[in-house]
Amino acid sequence: MARPSVRSLDQLAHGPEREEFRPLLDMPRTSGLAERAAEAIVLGVASGALQPGQRLVEAELAQLLKMSRVPLREALKILEAQGILESTPHRGTHIASFENARIDEICEVRIALERIALHGAAAAYQRNPQDLARLDRILAAMERAARHLDWLEISKADLDFHREICAASGNTIVQTLWEALARHVLIIFGKEIRDERDAKSIIPQHRKLRDMLAANDLKGLDAEIEHHILRLRRRKQPPAKAKVAKRSAI
Repeated sequence: MARPSVRSLDQLAHGPEREEFRPLLDMPRTSGLAERAAEAIVLGVASGALQPGQRLVEAELAQLLKMSRVPLREALKILEAQGILESTPHRGTHIASFENARIDEICEVRIALERIALHGAAAAYQRNPQDLARLDRILAAMERAARHLDWLEISKADLDFHREICAASGNTIVQTLWEALARHVLIIFGKEIRDERDAKSIIPQHRKLRDMLAANDLKGLDAEIEHHILRLRRRKQPPAKAKVAKRSAI
């Protein structure tokens, strides 16, 4: 299957085909101009409009995002602090490379955090099973996006599903640490090669987690979340290179 068309910054701003695409650097509806700009840049990387290693030109970004440079500079500092952007003297600001070793480390930390979150969420859903409806609504949105192979929307729904589990756990430390990873995870989603096989399987995979939470199957959840997070990594890498699987099982 051919990958979706990807636009360069120049095409986004000036290209003749601009009207044919949904803008990938639209400002999301989050609070604060700097946070909104930071989120737009992350969505651009996740969608392929911006590439790992690409140099970001402040003037071009300001024009694309239709905002002044003051909040944009703050956004760039936020993303640099989060490790998504890198700044070097005489070279400017670039998007981080997101090489395999780094992705494996992110997955390892994510597994550890989500195992804690799943235990807390399972207990919460036992007390208030009606709260599972929040996961069901996210699954419905994911299913709609999957029917259209809209991978950016699928990825956002995927992230929302796991964010909801962290929120349900009531563990504010886990939520804070998980949110620090969330933008990295969205970018990783965008780097993964996906096709119709993934669109057909992604809903059952998340529904399985939902049902295990409802059943309070803690042992099953511990094993399933590792498989869930590493499923595409394992498909792409030889077993000898999947070191994160061994470390996360400790």
